[in-house]
Amino acid sequence: MASAVIAPVADALVGAALATGGRLTARAQAVAFALDEIGDIDIPEPLAARIDRAQLRALATLYLAADLEAAGIVPAVDALAGLASTGAASLDLGEAQALVAGWWRRRNERAGGPERNAFFSRLFGTANGPVAADADRNYQFEDCMLELCEALYKLDELSGGDPYGGAAQQARVRAAARRLTQNLAAASGGIAAFMAAEIIAMLKEAFAIVGHPDLRRTFAARDLWDVVGGIARLARQRFEPAGPYLRRGKAGMTVIAWLAEVADRLGGAGGPNVVIGHPVVGSAIDWIEATLDIGESSAALAPAQPVPAAEAASPWAALGA
Repeated sequence: MASAVIAPVADALVGAALATGGRLTARAQAVAFALDEIGDIDIPEPLAARIDRAQLRALATLYLAADLEAAGIVPAVDALAGLASTGAASLDLGEAQALVAGWWRRRNERAGGPERNAFFSRLFGTANGPVAADADRNYQFEDCMLELCEALYKLDELSGGDPYGGAAQQARVRAAARRLTQNLAAASGGIAAFMAAEIIAMLKEAFAIVGHPDLRRTFAARDLWDVVGGIARLARQRFEPAGPYLRRGKAGMTVIAWLAEVADRLGGAGGPNVVIGHPVVGSAIDWIEATLDIGESSAALAPAQPVPAAEAASPWAALGA
């Protein structure tokens, strides 16, 4: 009986990440709605900084959503609802039946997989499926994110006991943070707060389905990821290994949310923006390690390709140098 009411650890980790994303989105939406009330006026600089911070908080949530998309939470529920609605699979969904049926009824009210992929590609340059050749894609995001994360984890180089690290290290963090902020501002187009609210609500609804105890029993699953895997086998689909994507999504959300807190201090020389022991430093390391894990997994699954001619060096080539 206890196993039916106590959430598995994996479910609790996803739930906590979604709760953090929900709080960030709520703060971003409060500013967005206030701007709607103000109307079309010249915006003073302090308010412009608040807008930037609100956008970044929303983008932090969307980054988590993009990686959970790859891990298969929403696509799995889409597949399960389709199978259940057509009778293509005989499944005892128990008390989750009403949730799955509701998801199917409202399918046309949500952004579909292709639309979500195009949106995430425009923001972060990544997608969990095909994207139109002429679609906008933020190719620079990952290099900008790597530059900032590497600057954060090297903050203690030559620190000499200074809790802020050296002046050169702080300057590197500031410059990298400024570049990433500018990259995201150019890519987001001012709609991030509203899209983040819609997508986080969708994710919470999907989480309630794949994390339902009756589905764990149906698929003989230990946690939601086993449920997602069971749906994938039933629907003859394939989702990415969840662990690295969840780790990277949570870490990236933390890094981008930190940008929102320091955004108004990134101009000019300024003072130090982060101490060596700040949680964002650990998240930066997590992001790098998870991204490398994802790259290695993708390379292992991909067919061998001819080695291309040498091009301009990517920041990944110098990682750890």
